[in-house]
Parts: sequence; C-alpha cells; structure tokens
Amino acid sequence: MRSSAETTHRTSLGRGVGLLMVALLAMAVIVALLAWRARTTLDDLRRADRINTMLSAMVLLTEDLLNAETGQRGYLLTQRASYLQPYRDALRGLDRRVEEVLASDDDPAHAARLARIHELVQLKMTEMNQTIRLHDSGRHEEALELVLGDQGLHHMDELRDLLGELTSSLRAERAAISERLAREAGHTELLLLAGLAMLALFTVMATSQVLLRSRDLLRTEKRLRGIADNVPALISHFDGKGQLRFANAEVGRVLHTDPASLLGKTLEEMRGVEGVQQLRPYIERVLNGESVAFDAEQVIEGETLHFHQSFVPEFSGGRVEGFYACSMDITERKRAEAAVAASERRMKAITDNLPVFITYIDAERKLRYTNETMRSWFGLDPQASLGLHIDEVFGVESTRQRSAQLALALGGERVEFEVTSTMLGKQRHLRSIYVPDVGPDGRVAGIFTLSIDITVMKQAEAQLARLASSDALTGLPNRREFDQALAGALARQRRQARDGRLLAVLFLDIDHFKAINDTHGHGVGDTVLRDFATVLRRVVRGSDHVARIAGDEFVAVLEGLNRPEEAEQVAAKIVDAVRAAQPAGVPITASIGIASVADGEVPAASLIELADRALYQAKHQGRDGWAAVRWPGQDQRR
Repeated sequence: MRSSAETTHRTSLGRGVGLLMVALLAMAVIVALLAWRARTTLDDLRRADRINTMLSAMVLLTEDLLNAETGQRGYLLTQRASYLQPYRDALRGLDRRVEEVLASDDDPAHAARLARIHELVQLKMTEMNQTIRLHDSGRHEEALELVLGDQGLHHMDELRDLLGELTSSLRAERAAISERLAREAGHTELLLLAGLAMLALFTVMATSQVLLRSRDLLRTEKRLRGIADNVPALISHFDGKGQLRFANAEVGRVLHTDPASLLGKTLEEMRGVEGVQQLRPYIERVLNGESVAFDAEQVIEGETLHFHQSFVPEFSGGRVEGFYACSMDITERKRAEAAVAASERRMKAITDNLPVFITYIDAERKLRYTNETMRSWFGLDPQASLGLHIDEVFGVESTRQRSAQLALALGGERVEFEVTSTMLGKQRHLRSIYVPDVGPDGRVAGIFTLSIDITVMKQAEAQLARLASSDALTGLPNRREFDQALAGALARQRRQARDGRLLAVLFLDIDHFKAINDTHGHGVGDTVLRDFATVLRRVVRGSDHVARIAGDEFVAVLEGLNRPEEAEQVAAKIVDAVRAAQPAGVPITASIGIASVADGEVPAASLIELADRALYQAKHQGRDGWAAVRWPGQDQRR
C-alpha cells in the first residue's frame, strides 16, 4: 500500500510538475508575444508621431513657398515693392522649414525625394533672393527679366508633385499603421485571455511572476496611452452601437472637454443629428467591414474646423464589433488652400483686365493658358480653347505667320517682334514677346507669350511720317521728300544713260504771286497754290515726281526721256494748263526752268541750281513761258 501510495503521489507530483511546466512554458510564450506586440505597437506609434510631425512641417513649408510665389507673381504683374513683402517674410523661414522636413523623417525610402525637395527649395530661394537683391538695388528691369525667365513654375510644380507624393506615401503608411494597431489590438486581447487562463493553473506558485508581468503591461498601456495622448490627431474607438469607448487627449482638446466625460456617449450626443447625418454613409460602410477615408467639416463653438478622417473596422470572430476613428485637423491647410485660390483669382482678375494678350503654349504647341483678352480679340471662349493645338485656335495661316518666332522660342531663345494680323475683321499691329519656359534639364516645356496692340501707335507713326514728307497745303511731297526722290532718280539715270535716256528737272513758280496775295488775300493765294498743284499732277505722268519746295516754288523730275524736247513739251503743256485754270477767278501764269542731263553723275544740288538759272532766264524773257538748259549749261533756248 505504501509503495502504491508513494507511486501514486509521485505520479501526481510528476503530473502536477508537468502541468506546471507546461503552464509556465505557455505563459512564457504568451508573455513573449505580448512584449513583442507591445514593442511593435510602440514602434508604430513612434513612426506615426514622426509622420504627423513631418506632415505638419510640409504644410508649413508649402505655405511659405506659396506665400513667396504669390508675392513674386504680384511683383511680376505690378512691379510694386509692397508685393515683395510676403515673400521676403516667407524666405526668412524657408530654409528652417526645409531642415525641419529633413530632420523629421529618417526613412531611407524617402531620402531621394527629401534630397530633391531640399535642392528645389534651394534653387527657389536663390532665384527669389536674387530677385529681391535686384529690386533693392533699383535694377527693376533686370528683376523683371529674371522673373519672366523664371524656372520657378517648373520648380513649384515639381515641388508640389514631390510633396504630394511624399504626403500620400506618409498618409498611406499612417493608415496602414492605424489598421495594424486596430488589428493587433484584438489579437492582444485574445492573448491576454489566454494568459489569464494559464494563470489559473498555477495561481499561488506564479503570483510573483503574474504581478511583475501585470506591472509591465500596465506600464506598457500607460506608455501607449501617453503616446496616443500626444499624437496630433483625434483617436477614438466606438463599439457596434456607436458608443464611445476610447478617446485620446486630442479629442478633449478639440471639443474643449474632458475625454473621460465623453465615454459611453453616442455620436449623435457628441456631434448632433445633423453632424452625424453627414457621417452616416461612412459609418455604414465601416460597420460593413470597409475602411474609409474622407474630409469633413465640424462647427465647434462657432468655429468651422476641417478634418481628414479615417474609419477602420474592428473585427472580432469575423464580425465587426465597432470601429476606430483617426481624425487629422487640416483646418490650416484648408485655409492656406483657400488663400492660394483667392490669390489665383485675384491674379486672374488682373491678367484678364490687362490690355495685353497673354498665353502659355506647351512644347506640343497646345494652348494651356490664356487670359480674357482672347474673347475680345478673337471672339473665342478662353476655357474652351485650352488643350487645343494653336492651329485649331488661331488658324493655320496665323501660326504660319509666326512659325519662325515659335521655333526660336521653343528652341530656348527669347524672341521679340512686331506683326500685323486680322482679327474679327479688324487689322491689328502687335508687338509680341515669346519667353521660353526652360526646365532644370535644359528642355523647353513651353513658352509664355505677351502681345500688345500697338495699332494706334503705328497709325500715329504713319500719320507723322506723312506729315514729315508732304506739304500740308497742297498734299504734294515737300523738299525733304523731293531730295530723296531726286537722288533715287539720278541713281536710276546712271543705268538708263547707257540706253540713251535723259532726265530733266523742272523748276516752276507762279508769276507775280506776291501781288495775288496782296490784292486778293492769303486765302485766295492758298487756293491758287492748291489748284496749281492739281494742274501739275494732271499734266505730268504718274511716274514723274512733283513737289512744292517753298512758297510758290515747285519742282518736277521727269525720268526716262528719249530727247530733251519731251521735257519742253511737258513744260509747254503746264504753261497752257495754268493759263487756262484761273483758280478762284484769278488769271495766273507760270514760268518754268528746265535742266536736262544725259548721265547721272551730276550733283543733285548743281542740277537744281541749273534749273533755277533756267527759270530766271524764263522770267527775264517775259514770264508765262519756259527756258531750257542742258547740263552742264549749254544750248539755252526759249
């Protein structure tokens, strides 16, 4: 019996020791898993905290860059120093902002993007600082040229793309962390239950270990709670009935209440029926097992706040028992976006009301931007024209007219030229400037075009040219225009002399013109001069040059004569026509001196002087007639 009892005792003892060892081993495994999950969770929360810090720094960096770009555009359009102030202020903290972004993320996967962001910001700062130095030194034109040739638009687009890609990557990583934390929270609960079951197997024997492990778990929970309370996001947990079961300190800070006082409340009690109505579609989706992310507004104590929210379902036994909510306050970002949109609207209003036609044409010659001048000049809707090839917008003939300048600008050369185009049946003289948009790789992404209507200026120039070269009273060319015509005629005579052709200069005046003015008045005298000019135009050939050089003195150049007598025949016709004219009822006569030349080597002044001597001879012979002289002065006759 003793032996049997001893055996039984030993067997029981061995079984108990075995059970205890199994229980201790299982507990050790569970504890190790819990510790590993706690460390993993802590790492995830630390990473989420770094992500939130970096997102905040990128928002501030973007805001400073946008402020700087807004000031630069304002200076480009207005050249007012006041517009430089916002981007002076932005530049002071820009480098610090970049360093904050670089310091806030140590993920090697982001290193290349962060390095490129740093490089682009440095390029932007260099360009902006140079613009400020040029402006401060009074070199406004150079500042403007620098801004017009600015590569900043490409830099800003690339920065936005990089920041957008990095932000999307970080948000995706944060969402993955939240999902992983939610998933692992349920697993942790199962492990805790298993641990409690194991604890029941060796109650007294493992009390010290249980208490020690419990203290570790409490410290871990406190640490996790501390981390959650310091994350710049609203983290909460709702059960399947929509009642709040967990809320971090950020929830209480935003709602201005103690988070503990919110536990057990429903969403309707916290946000009101209208507020929950906006969230209802997302709540239904998350309770159906789908993770959702969206932006929403909430009015808290009269202030409208904007949040980016993520709802993640909590699964238990394959069923959704509730959901986790993570909300990021994006109010400042929304305000910054609204400010940028308002700034762009103001800039568009300015460009749409400038008397300048402004466009941006990409490297494929498609229209990417145009101001409202498109409507008034071409009768086209600016928005409907975007994305179309310029041949479709302006017509093949118009673009062919500017093909050389377009090719130069798309090749990287700044081009300035004048062109005349017909738009809506109206002819416009334009001064155009094409500025290439050159990227950091040296490729031309497109061109900026600015066209100014200089039609009125051209018309004024033409009018001034006409006034400068014609006689106001008779409409005939003046002395200056005649000198140029005579020089050209003599140049042609040098060639025509080989064919035996001659050139003749007629010097004419009205006999006793001073007496006409004294007797009949200057008004009649002006009529006499105008009618005399009309007679000259009618008698001479259309190819001959007639001019008034002073008072009642007129000249005519006859080219391509076969013999000197032809000039004398023209002079006779003029004398007869003047005698028959009788302008204003006043009988008048004219005297004419003819100087003809067989070659073109004679000086113009000498030929005119010879014709003047012939005129003097005609006057001496009794007026109302002509006298002819051949170069160099022989063969005079009546």
